[in-house]
Amino acid sequence: MKTLDAQQAADYLEVSKATLYAYVSRGLLEPIGGPNRRSLYPLFQLEQLRLQRARPRQAAQSALDWGLPSLPSQICQIQQGELFYRARPALQLAQEKSLAEVAAWLWRSSTPSELGLAEARPLPGPKNLVQMLSWLAQQMETDHSSWTLHPDSVVKTGWTIFQTFLGALPYPDEGIRQALILCADHDLTASTLSARIAASTQANPYAVVMAALATLSGSRHGGACALAEALVEEAARSNPRQALVSRLKRGDALAGFGHRLYPKGDPRARLLLGRSPVGQEWTEAGLEVLGEYPSLDLALVLALQLPSGGAFQVFACGRVLGWIAHALEQYGDPKIIRARSSTKQGIG
Repeated sequence: MKTLDAQQAADYLEVSKATLYAYVSRGLLEPIGGPNRRSLYPLFQLEQLRLQRARPRQAAQSALDWGLPSLPSQICQIQQGELFYRARPALQLAQEKSLAEVAAWLWRSSTPSELGLAEARPLPGPKNLVQMLSWLAQQMETDHSSWTLHPDSVVKTGWTIFQTFLGALPYPDEGIRQALILCADHDLTASTLSARIAASTQANPYAVVMAALATLSGSRHGGACALAEALVEEAARSNPRQALVSRLKRGDALAGFGHRLYPKGDPRARLLLGRSPVGQEWTEAGLEVLGEYPSLDLALVLALQLPSGGAFQVFACGRVLGWIAHALEQYGDPKIIRARSSTKQGIG
């Protein structure tokens, strides 16, 4: 995680050091301890604060179009091509920690025992997107305790949702465990923003996940897993390079390569593709034909080798951990998330 010292942080914000310390005293910045007892300031916090101080219209437009994070959050950071969950490297968590340990860390910076979480146990539940949405809607009405938005209740409900979605997957399996953790959160994606908007209205956790899951289903988000599955199926009849070339010539949709936040390659995909015997072949084909590295969508398909729709189910199940984390964070904010529309002149 990139950090700046006090003078660098003040220069970055274009303020005096006295103003920087005032931000700290008001809780707008949370420095961390560095060598020689110096305070260091995480760059992602400084970016958020600088955005908040920008003009409202400029800030909103930036945040809504791949700009800086539009909401303050301590859950996920992406710095210098690496992914962090509450300042801990996500890849390290995926390699070393259990699902319960990662859930507890994301949700409350805690341990499973402190939150009353046992090791993950798959529960009978929905097997596809339509069944997931239907089950969530039913639970929203029948699980009356879920409307108690106390953090302990939200944790209990969130763990029930996660374990129920886990029931559709071949778990326990080491590859599945790693993939679920790597899918848990990824900054303020469209589905995570949907989750936070729902939570800001005090919708219960089932409704929060339902809103996020509906957003995730789009072809530009988690639905890209289906496009990656189709690409892999086509490559099985020839080879990865030929499948990519054929799709380019036909003008067909291509998914599974490139990510704006990872110009040198998605580290999540790199870890998972290390489990696939054809991972290197696909990486070389992507670089040769597209000039892009494989993304997480393709890595889920290649590394896990699940039936059709399985990659999306892993994505959705893992992301429940992040959605609940963001819901917990948002429930503590009394404000409703609401954007303002703007009218472009000269259009009529």
